[in-house]
This record gives sequence, structure tokens and C-alpha cells, in this order.
Amino acid sequence: MSSVIQSGPPAHELPPKKIEQEAGNEIMGDGGSARSTVLDRLTRARGWIALGVLLGIVVVIGVVFAGSGAQDPLSPDNAAPEGARAVAEVLRDEGVEVVRAESLEDAIDRLEGPDDTLLLHDPNTWLTAGQLGNIGGLADRTVLIEPSLGMLTQLANGIRSAGVVPADVEEPLQAACADPDARAAAAVSPGGLSYRGAVTCFPLPGGEGGRPAGVFATTADARVAVLGNGDIISNGFIDEQGNAALALRVLGSTSTLVWYQPTENDLAISSGPVDPLSLLPDFVNPLMIWLLITALLAILWRGRRLGPLVTEPLPVVVRSAETAAGRARLYQDAGSVDHAVQTLRAATLNRLASALRIPPSSSRATVVAAAAQKTGREFGDLDQLLNSYSPRSDAQLVQWSQELEKLEQEIRRS
Repeated sequence: MSSVIQSGPPAHELPPKKIEQEAGNEIMGDGGSARSTVLDRLTRARGWIALGVLLGIVVVIGVVFAGSGAQDPLSPDNAAPEGARAVAEVLRDEGVEVVRAESLEDAIDRLEGPDDTLLLHDPNTWLTAGQLGNIGGLADRTVLIEPSLGMLTQLANGIRSAGVVPADVEEPLQAACADPDARAAAAVSPGGLSYRGAVTCFPLPGGEGGRPAGVFATTADARVAVLGNGDIISNGFIDEQGNAALALRVLGSTSTLVWYQPTENDLAISSGPVDPLSLLPDFVNPLMIWLLITALLAILWRGRRLGPLVTEPLPVVVRSAETAAGRARLYQDAGSVDHAVQTLRAATLNRLASALRIPPSSSRATVVAAAAQKTGREFGDLDQLLNSYSPRSDAQLVQWSQELEKLEQEIRRS
């Protein structure tokens, strides 16, 4: 008897949509179709896919903002509390052209105008003495923000550093000078560094004689001004005291303000040693923190946890007396009289301290004194028995141990 097997139409007679469905339902080696296998693997790997997407977003954001300067402290493009976008925008509204120099060459090119001011903020001391000399004297007025000793030497003749403003100075600093910009501000926020110059303003309280030190100083011709507290021009402090008045008058005295903050790109080969961490992009630190948190979460997720302790009955119970006897035989066979003496002495002192109700950590002299007071014996005799005497033979060891036992029994009975 023959059977007839019916089959579907050939593949070339199927419509295109049907062919795609048939291909998608192709049976794989695991018993499922190709589409279901791919979807199943993507579903199981969705956590790692999401993690990779987040990592890519963080890296892209870091790369975009790393070289823009929008996150640098006191940057005219930084709207964060530590930035200085507020004062830059107000200066632009007042008609001052605020130009952010991207490099030393750019800053030099921008300072070719007839009426300009240079703001120089170099907290990492990227510029060398030669580079400072190239830019010095090009502007009609130079404003240095928290300058180092090298910057003062090259650009601010006659102004010297006077140290850090003490942390206990919390009251606003009064102008106390004849400079018109400082007198217009009247008072500014304390903090930062202090300096001494031909004209020193906002002196620190408690100065004793001599030239006062303040957070704002200028040269005799007022072409160079030093601001020791950069927070005064920051977004977070610009609205306190007279900070805004001082910042706008000092930085807006000319028609053009060149805002220059050196970067690692300005680093010269001849410069001194630089902290390697400062060469890393700004996104490295938050990225490393995020990776550390992710690693800790992965450890907690995948780490195996130990269960509770399980007690198991021992097959043999050994009495303490048998253990002590066995240890004594080992000492005897090894001829270790000194070791046995040390063990007996330490155990006796611990038991006596417990019986005399004194701390176990007490010194030997304290235990001997308490035992002498308890028993009425002489201190020297008990000290000889408990501390000084050292048996040299097994017979002497046995006799000494008996004396120790008598002393313990006498103390417990009394």
C-alpha cells in the first residue's frame, strides 16, 4: 500500500512576505527559530546593553565638554556656582566685548587693540616665566586672579604675596584704601590669598603695623591689579557684599576684556614638574567613580553569600583533664621544663586575678600585692614564688606546682 505525502508549494511560488516568514521560522539547533533565539539572547543581555549605552553617553558628554572650558572654575562660559558667566554676561550687556582666549597665541593676538584688559587666571601654573614675559605689558590693564609668585615677579612689579587668608575671617572685608574701584565696592567677601602692593585694599583684620595685607592690590600706576579671592567674581558669590561692583569696575574699565585661562595645551617643554593627574580630562574622575560604583554593585549582585554556621556533633568527646595530661606528657618527653614553667605561671596568675577580683590584664606586681594582702604573707615571698623561682628539674617542677596549688586553695578559702 502506498501513501501520498502532500507538500506545500515551491518556494518560488510563495509571495515575498511569506518567504520572509518562513525564513524567520527556520528551526535552529536548539529547537527554536532564528528570530526567537536572537530575541532570547538580546533579552538576557539587556542589562549589559543598557550598561554599555550609559557608558557611551557618559564618554560622549565628557569628550564634548572636556575641551570647551564650560566646566572650568571662573570660566566665562560656566554657569555653575564656581563659574563666572554672570559677570561676563553683565559686562557684555554694558557694551564690553568679552573675548575668551583659547591659547597663549590667541591671547597675544587679541591684545593688539588700543583699549583692552587682560584677565589671567592660571591656578595650575601652566605658563613659564618666558611665556608670561611674552604676554606681559601687552594690555592697557592686567588683572591677575590668585597669581603665583612667578606671575607676580613677571607681571606685577611691586606686589608680593602675603599668604592665605585665615579660615576664621568670616566678616566682610572693608575697602580701607583710596582706590576708586575698591571704594565703590565698600566691602567684599573674605577668602583666598592676600597680597601687598603699592595700593592695598580690603586688608585683613588684626594686622599689626607695617604694610597691611589685603585681597586686592594694584601697582603704583594701577595698570596691574591683583585679586586674591577668585570667588568674588564667581556666580555663587557675585551677589554678596560689593563683589559685583568691584568685579564690574575692575574688569569693565576698557572696551575689550580678553579672558585667558591657560590649559595643558599651553604647557611648554621647559616648564617644571606638573601633577600628572591635572593632565587628565575633566570627565575622568566622575567616570572612574561611576565605574567603581558599578563594579561594587556587580560584586554584590554576583558574589556568593555564605550561609549560617552549621553545627555538627563530634564523634569523640575529649575531657579537659585528659588534654592537660597529654600536654604534660609531651612537655616531659621533650624535656621542656622552661615551657611548662611559663605555662603554669601564666595560668596561675590568671586564676589568682579572677579569685582576687582584679582585672586579668593587671600586672604581675598587682596580683602579687593583692595575694599578699589576702593571705597575710610577705610580698617578697609571694613574688619569689610566682615570678622569680624557676625550677630546673622535674622534681622541682612538681614541688613548685604543689606550692602554687596550695596558694590558690588558701586564697579561695579565705
